[in-house]
Amino acid sequence: MADSTIDSELILLYDNWPGKSLRSAIPTGGITGSTHHNVAAAKYGIGEKIDVYNESAGVPGWATFIYLGIGTQNAASLIAVKSFCIPDSATLYYLLTNDPDDCIKLPTPLGCVALSAMTDAYYGWFWCGGVVPEEALSTLGGNFTTDGNVVAGGFIYHNGTADYCNISIADTAPEVEAGFALAGDV
Repeated sequence: MADSTIDSELILLYDNWPGKSLRSAIPTGGITGSTHHNVAAAKYGIGEKIDVYNESAGVPGWATFIYLGIGTQNAASLIAVKSFCIPDSATLYYLLTNDPDDCIKLPTPLGCVALSAMTDAYYGWFWCGGVVPEEALSTLGGNFTTDGNVVAGGFIYHNGTADYCNISIADTAPEVEAGFALAGDV
């Protein structure tokens, strides 16, 4: 089936990453500020998390950001805002890719969403859990890609037809879900 979309207000991500959030303040300059996001040297601890409450835009609720890096991305489908990213390396799981051919494995419960375009070997914040944090970053509002099979219920990260990661329903075999869709895709 061809790729499709689901509205940001209909998805919740499960934070399956190790560790817990120790802070709740957005960094100075915003979550995608140029001093700490998409930078060559990490400015925060790898795997550090921030919990924020989304109140005035989108769905109210808690959202979690995580600080990770980019390994290699799909040259034909570069990482952009709303790109689903998954671990690129089994030994350096905190380096991400959007390329389902270069990832550790699909399906995987470890994943997150890019907040902007990213450069290989650079570091920045990613949305990894809860409601879409539209209050902190309005560009996350709107549609996210799916494989065209999403129904209300659990979903996993999946290989999209354009060779980038998107989301799909969990198969019948037991899988660790990456999130929950409140309705089907369109």
